[in-house]
Amino acid sequence: MPAVCAAAALTCWGAAGPLTIIHVGIHQIEDGPAVGDQVKFVPGETVYLSFDVQNFFETNQQSVSVSWVVDAADPKGVPIIEPAHGKKEANLAPEDKQWMPRIRQSITVPSPAPGGTYSVHIQITDDNSKQTAEADTKFMVSGPELRPAKALEIRAFGFYRTEDEPQPLIAATFSPGNTMFSRFQIIGYKYGPKNAIEVTYGISIVDPTGKVVYTQDPAVEEKSAAFYPRPYIDSNMSLSLQPGTKAGDYTMVITARDKVGNQTAEVRKPFHVE
Repeated sequence: MPAVCAAAALTCWGAAGPLTIIHVGIHQIEDGPAVGDQVKFVPGETVYLSFDVQNFFETNQQSVSVSWVVDAADPKGVPIIEPAHGKKEANLAPEDKQWMPRIRQSITVPSPAPGGTYSVHIQITDDNSKQTAEADTKFMVSGPELRPAKALEIRAFGFYRTEDEPQPLIAATFSPGNTMFSRFQIIGYKYGPKNAIEVTYGISIVDPTGKVVYTQDPAVEEKSAAFYPRPYIDSNMSLSLQPGTKAGDYTMVITARDKVGNQTAEVRKPFHVE
């Protein structure tokens, strides 16, 4: 027997069962094969979600209307996107008895972002019957596992011979005329309104006698705001050693300042000039 749609007072064709979300898939490319949790996405990559809606109601005018909301969160449960809303409407013909709404939604992984298991929550509403249904899925992201920081901190510092070298030098030894590359992360800064951050960092070089022979502070300013709170700052610096630089043991000093949280952090890393 036909059912009466709640609120809208529309006559609806009965459904075979409760409204249900089926065929949930995670894809690397839109309409590509489902990859589930067998593929790790990278920060900045787009994740494609798809699902079908089963047991929706159809009005006596053969009209279908379903709405959805998709939420996604990082491994700690922090939302990575604003709730994504959508709606799909269709007018069916008698031969469309096997048709089901196919929903597609894209989700962009923030960059930077931590690695781990990300969660996706789907809620669907049949606009005719006012029934709702929910489903959950997940996807994997390749990235660092972040150790919490109670205060501003400079971590994972390394010297490198080239800009793209994957592993840091075990012994940081350079010759006059070389370019020194360094990479590190800044974490533990505070957030302002709309997850705003304002962090600066600078560099100084101390010679074997303890004298500061070079300084640039600030050298870089990181200022941004975003829906997803930026978990860390990936930083890199380069400095060319002047020809004629005297041999000896030097120290690179990196100083970071968090203007929102009024914090300062410093690391001192030795290197040798031969």
